[in-house]
Amino acid sequence: MPIPKPKAGEQQNDYVGRCMSAIADEYDTNEQAVAICISTYQRGEMSKFSGQSKINAMLRFNHDFKGINLLAESGDDPCWSGYTQYGTKDVDGRQVPNCIPDEKEN
Repeated sequence: MPIPKPKAGEQQNDYVGRCMSAIADEYDTNEQAVAICISTYQRGEMSKFSGQSKINAMLRFNHDFKGINLLAESGDDPCWSGYTQYGTKDVDGRQVPNCIPDEKEN
């Protein structure tokens, strides 16, 4: 099922609940579905910003979700290639995979 888009004026918690009911069955863990829903909502919110506010929002988003494969299928590694999951981390009150960059050999 496609990921629903946030409605105008919809609060993040309301959207995440609606989004979860639409996509939760497609993922092994609720954490992965929550991460997708939160990132979708935050991307929509970032599009409303301009100037320095937009830059700050993008930096925060990239920090919070760096290395996380938000579109991983059920059973797939939740991290990008070159990243390894070490437990979970809290992002806006939700647990998402904690993807750490792999050590590079010199």
